[in-house]
Amino acid sequence: MYRDDYILRMIAQFGAIIRHILGLYRDGKSPLARIAIDNAYRDRLGVGSDQVAALSDRQLLALLRFHSQSDDWWSEGAYLAALLTAEARLLSDDGEEDAAATRALLALQVVIECALVAPEPLPEYAPTYTDLLGLLRDYVVPAPTLAALLTLCERQGDLARSEDLVHELLAREPLHWLATARAFYQRLLARSDAELTAAGLSRAEALAGYAELDRIAPPAHPPMA
Repeated sequence: MYRDDYILRMIAQFGAIIRHILGLYRDGKSPLARIAIDNAYRDRLGVGSDQVAALSDRQLLALLRFHSQSDDWWSEGAYLAALLTAEARLLSDDGEEDAAATRALLALQVVIECALVAPEPLPEYAPTYTDLLGLLRDYVVPAPTLAALLTLCERQGDLARSEDLVHELLAREPLHWLATARAFYQRLLARSDAELTAAGLSRAEALAGYAELDRIAPPAHPPMA
């Protein structure tokens, strides 16, 4: 019970900080918002914005776990992703597009990792992958990140986006991602028509997508005539 109360208090505290930063942003107080974000990084991780942006997602999560006082590190990871997203928007507004993209990509990688391991939905302050992909629309998201996002989208029932991600991976390295694509379409075709329709797909589309893979390479064991 004490642990649950601690987690709830921590989530409430994180939410209040994010709301404060977003309030500064909406009021046009960008310098104050950037200071608040930097202070939030230092309070949680012991390092400032520039050092955070220089880390990989694995390094950032390792640093987070080192400083974390609970096993529910994913809620703290969602908080860091929210800070990174707010900072990315501020930097983008100031014309610092590359710095903004660095933060947005790191936020996307962190929020995917947290969402995949969290036993429940992430706190409401967590950025969505849709928003983060919007911030990264002019940048090439690394293929491993897209593959991790594919896993998350499929798990959450976002099947149309999952199929889009499969197509993007195939467009980059067809043979490398062919097995992933085949496995995806096999899982997709195992779903009911109702599930496919709810996701904005049809069985005919899924069958066509699966058949299209044979143009990249025929199956190793083609079905007997």
